[in-house]
Amino acid sequence: MFDITYLGRRCFRFIKRHPRLSTIVSLLLVFCLGIWAGRAVELSKITGYFRSYTDPEQSDVTKSVAQGIVHRQILDNGVLTNILVVSPDAVDIRPYRALSAGIGTESLVSLARRHKAFAAINGGFFEMSGTFRGESVGALKIDGEWVSEPEQGRAVIGLRTVEGNIETYIDRIALRQELVLPNGETLRIDGINRSRGRSELVIYRPHFHVVTLTMPDGVEVVVRKGKVTGIHNGQGSSRIPTDGYVLSASGRKRGELLSHITEGGTVQIRETIIPERVGDSNLWASFVHIIGGGPLLLRDGVAPSTQAYEQEGFDQAFHSFWHPRTAIGKKADGTLLFVTITAAAAGVRRGVMLPRLSELFLEWGATDALNLDGGNSSMLVIRGEVVSVKKADTTKPDAKDPSQQVSRDKPTPKADQPQQASRGRPNPGSVDRPQQAARGRPNPERARAARNMRPGRGNRRIRPMPQQQGRAIADAILIFLKS
Repeated sequence: MFDITYLGRRCFRFIKRHPRLSTIVSLLLVFCLGIWAGRAVELSKITGYFRSYTDPEQSDVTKSVAQGIVHRQILDNGVLTNILVVSPDAVDIRPYRALSAGIGTESLVSLARRHKAFAAINGGFFEMSGTFRGESVGALKIDGEWVSEPEQGRAVIGLRTVEGNIETYIDRIALRQELVLPNGETLRIDGINRSRGRSELVIYRPHFHVVTLTMPDGVEVVVRKGKVTGIHNGQGSSRIPTDGYVLSASGRKRGELLSHITEGGTVQIRETIIPERVGDSNLWASFVHIIGGGPLLLRDGVAPSTQAYEQEGFDQAFHSFWHPRTAIGKKADGTLLFVTITAAAAGVRRGVMLPRLSELFLEWGATDALNLDGGNSSMLVIRGEVVSVKKADTTKPDAKDPSQQVSRDKPTPKADQPQQASRGRPNPGSVDRPQQAARGRPNPERARAARNMRPGRGNRRIRPMPQQQGRAIADAILIFLKS
């Protein structure tokens, strides 16, 4: 603190003694900062963000899109709220993984169309970079098998079908998995289908990948039908059998596993779900599908405090800022509310704070609610079309392609007519579009496309995902009409 104060005083004295030099240095710094901002930040995004605040259009449209399903869309000053109200006896609901694998990402539109779902909404959090990009971060259980373990005691939603009706339950849970060794002792399993940390035991199942993608600093035990069929010490990235799994351990867990495991021995996995509500362990064990998110927004009609959000691992920047949101709510009669709150314009980041989202669910009649992954992942798809972004009005001139707009004063020359030059200048119609764009005002859409299409490694080109399709996601909740 003394050094900072001392340097501050010296800077103040320097400015006082050399005001002109200080002004010049300050202007140069501002100039350099402006150049950096112009290169790093797309100005069209900034203008689009502020333009969304001045959008005066407001609407509230409710319509039935299928038997037992109602879609309500609210547009208010550039913020688009979509509410899909689903009757529990009219649909089948289940989570799906992107690419039908444990890692990797896929667009929600692709995921919904591939499985022929009536509607879809993005799911939980996931890794966004590295070898394990797309690995689910949080609870994910599909068809009774765990794909990813719960994270930090965060909230989840469980789904099951009872007598033709979808039953859901929302709570915070933890999962305890143990490896029962041949001598009866147990060894705790730290993770499922994720990167192995220091002194951890991680289990890899067939739906994760072909191999474990691990480093050779541990031991991996191949188990098929409950029997140990192979022990690979110091090799890494073992092949995962289709009728079993691989136990991968490092550090202290490596020594413990090697000292208790022999080839041909039998092992089994024992799991216990620990919910926040005491006495609900058997209830949660009966759910065939579980998907995690967080934080919990409502429980029995009561909204948690922001302190409860932070206990689930979400800081103030997450819960008290206007981020785009995806959430699920449940009414007392079992009716489900699938909600997205995003900016009406594609590429603009606007939304709602979590305390306000809890209030909205109460206004919509929900008793329990859960927040899912938001930001650029927030998206709702109905019949293969994205509804969480406002469709462009093609009747307005500015919604058309700028390259197709024609000047009112000069007609466009026909293709079969020769192009004549005027006063030594080439006819504008004869100039190719890149030159025309260079002489006139630059087209930001073309410039962005040119940047995104620059060559990658080899001869491949990078093809960006359209803005209206959002970010590629790891898992989603799909809704199917009953036949």
